[in-house]
Amino acid sequence: MSFDDLLRARVIERVEVTPEEIAGLFAVARRDIRTAQHLVSADLDWAFAIAYNSILQLSIAYMNYLGFRPRGEGKHFNTFRFLEKALPEEQTMVRRLQKLRKKRNVTIYEHAGSVSEKEARDVIEFAVRYYKHIESKLPDEITALGEKEEDR
Repeated sequence: MSFDDLLRARVIERVEVTPEEIAGLFAVARRDIRTAQHLVSADLDWAFAIAYNSILQLSIAYMNYLGFRPRGEGKHFNTFRFLEKALPEEQTMVRRLQKLRKKRNVTIYEHAGSVSEKEARDVIEFAVRYYKHIESKLPDEITALGEKEEDR
């Protein structure tokens, strides 16, 4: 897989990230999933937005693992654009990520109360599955760091 076109378009850049930094993004994602699960009974918009953030952090963690990070304006869009190349066999999932991004933008910036309970619960369930999916793509060296952190 080549990311040269994205590099030339200056929507991503190369980065060196330690396994500990990647594990840290997974910790943020775990926290956000837990928080979204608790918030779903109190505030559907924020439960959705926080679950979305967990998905974004996992996506960035995978980008970092591959040696890249988003650059410039539209970092969320560029993150998922990167995944179109990084995960060519999973275009349906990547299209869903872009739809979630758009819904999150409406919810945060334009219209309060736009998330239904079903949407909030669906995105939280998706975030849990996405966590496991991205985690399965990483070496044990990184996933073990997250397990150590959970033991604390």
